[in-house]
Amino acid sequence: MCVFDWADFKEKVKQYADSVGINKIGFTDAQLLKEHLPRLLDRKEACGRYSINEGDPHKRVNPLFHMPEAKSVISTVIAYPWQEPVPGPGPGPASGPGRGRMSLIARGTDYHVVVRTRLEKLREYILSIVPQARLLIMVDKEEILEKALAVKAGLGWFGKNTLLVTPEYGSWVCLGELVTDLPFPVDRPLARGCGNCRKCIESCPTKALDEDINLNPDRCLAGITLGKFLPPPNVRTLMGDALYGCDICQLVCPLNSKTGVPGNCGFGAGSGEAYPVLSELFGMTNAEFRKRFGHTSAAWRGRTPIQRNALIAAGNLKDTSAVPGLIDILSSDSRPVIRGAAAWALGQIGSSAGVKALQQGKMSEDDPTVLEEIENSQGRVGSTE
Repeated sequence: MCVFDWADFKEKVKQYADSVGINKIGFTDAQLLKEHLPRLLDRKEACGRYSINEGDPHKRVNPLFHMPEAKSVISTVIAYPWQEPVPGPGPGPASGPGRGRMSLIARGTDYHVVVRTRLEKLREYILSIVPQARLLIMVDKEEILEKALAVKAGLGWFGKNTLLVTPEYGSWVCLGELVTDLPFPVDRPLARGCGNCRKCIESCPTKALDEDINLNPDRCLAGITLGKFLPPPNVRTLMGDALYGCDICQLVCPLNSKTGVPGNCGFGAGSGEAYPVLSELFGMTNAEFRKRFGHTSAAWRGRTPIQRNALIAAGNLKDTSAVPGLIDILSSDSRPVIRGAAAWALGQIGSSAGVKALQQGKMSEDDPTVLEEIENSQGRVGSTE
């Protein structure tokens, strides 16, 4: 009777993965990631209204929940481009007058599509050798601890910014997994880390990071830009020109500045998607939003967060060219969160036309949250005159 050589097959899987654009691949077991559960439970308890729901912690630490017969997890890394000239990290008008900034991961083809397409090819290859295999593709949206599995599979380590850091590509990577009932030999974790470097911790505008490699999701700008509510005023000013996501903790990382970008990355990001004109985003319909952003990873939250962030960015940049659009939003948009953001931006800019629009808005507005924003903006404008 012939015994199947799983170690040899593992090497063939790795070779095939490389041929379809998977930059790193590692193998680990499907056991419970119990050491991560306490922190997930604490984060879930601490999360407020501004952060994104991370899902059920018990599901996230247990691959067997998703496939009870699983024996292995194949963890993969696909690097995404970061070497397009970008402004320096931090808030400010560096992206150009009247323009906002999209996070690098939100430019070009949605990474979910890129990663899933390559995992589907890998899945088909494995099935061509072992037809009876069970293989479940997981890409971000599913509830699984991707970074922890990647660390366990030897692909990198947890950076102090809480992201996976790989030796070859830094943290400029997307992750995806194949949970399977095949018994692949496991890889060993890497014995590396960030050493004494604290640049990401020191550079985070909202102090969302700490020495224990922990992230406060209710303070992280990346999550805040995706939220549905208006952030507190002191956080809005820290958002700068951010429209979707925040790359600050990655841009300041010394390891990231030394990494390369593989050819044929498959994302196809263009500079026009990096720094959109703010006023073009204010009045987008849902159809216009889908046409412009539907192919990107920014589409999943819909148009409202990006429009809200565009209004906040206009205020932070004191973009006087945006005032007519802000006035129109304040008087006619049906969404209180958008009208409130427009009122705040007009107060930040402080033009005479904006001051007049705030006064008119106060007389016609019936939403208490928007009225509060109008009154606060009037107070700021009055205090600076």
